[in-house]
Amino acid sequence: MQSLEPLIDEVVGDMATVYASLQELNTPTWLRLDLSMAQFRALVVVNHRRGITVGELGCQLTVGQSAASLLADHLVRRGLVERTEDPADRRRALLGCSLAGAALLTELRQVSQKNLKEWLGLLNGDELEGVARGLRVLSQAAGTPLPDAESITKKETA
Repeated sequence: MQSLEPLIDEVVGDMATVYASLQELNTPTWLRLDLSMAQFRALVVVNHRRGITVGELGCQLTVGQSAASLLADHLVRRGLVERTEDPADRRRALLGCSLAGAALLTELRQVSQKNLKEWLGLLNGDELEGVARGLRVLSQAAGTPLPDAESITKKETA
């Protein structure tokens, strides 16, 4: 049976080209953010984990609690993140994305989606159907947990 590795490498390369092109087209939007990469990452984490504590934010970003606190403070001052009191423990603050923070992240996603839609609009029906079918299958595979290295090794030695 022929190895699928060359075709897999080709698909990965093509996906990297698409990502790089999206990144290049999005550069003007990203440059006007006026956020450091650490601040942006913190905003994304807070958006996905509403009600996260500063300590949990630090764990997610693999930074210390003081660094996470500084990131949160900056985002709060910018109006991108809100702090609320933990009803279970008034000593703890919970972080959540503000309307402005959520709007910023939505805008960034929409820029990418707009570019993708334009590219997809350049394809004919058969090409678009092929892309849709392939992405549907890939999306399903992405929802399937990958085997860990240990189970792969056991299968190969069996």
